Amino acid sequence: MNYTRMVLSAVAAMIVFFIYGFLVHGVLIAHDYVPYPAGVYRSGEQAQRLMPIGLAGIFLAILVFATIYAKGWQPGHGVADGARLGLLFGVFMAGAFVAVNYATIAISGKLALELAASEPVEWTLVGIVTGLVYRPLKPGQ
Repeated sequence: MNYTRMVLSAVAAMIVFFIYGFLVHGVLIAHDYVPYPAGVYRSGEQAQRLMPIGLAGIFLAILVFATIYAKGWQPGHGVADGARLGLLFGVFMAGAFVAVNYATIAISGKLALELAASEPVEWTLVGIVTGLVYRPLKPGQ
């Protein structure tokens, strides 16, 4: 495994993750977060103050993703394998994160469906970027 490329792919994927997240959650469906009182979602100021924790958490998650990708890397399968793994992670996140949050946090079914639909796309993009950036040290590694 090429640890430098794993970290580089995680950094690149994190950038794409946040661009996508801003466009979808910060622009496209931002209005669907508005109806919820402060008890459900943090205010913008509170969220910004805690953002370093969120950044560290998502970087760790994407680094784990890149590690799993690197362990299964095969020559010639880069982007396609990354996309497939990303799609699987996205479906996992929709079930483990969105469905559980919908059951435990007072959000609408509409917002839950939007979140569930966004996860597979977001993580497929993470996989594509990982597949583009990661390369082993030598052929066959």
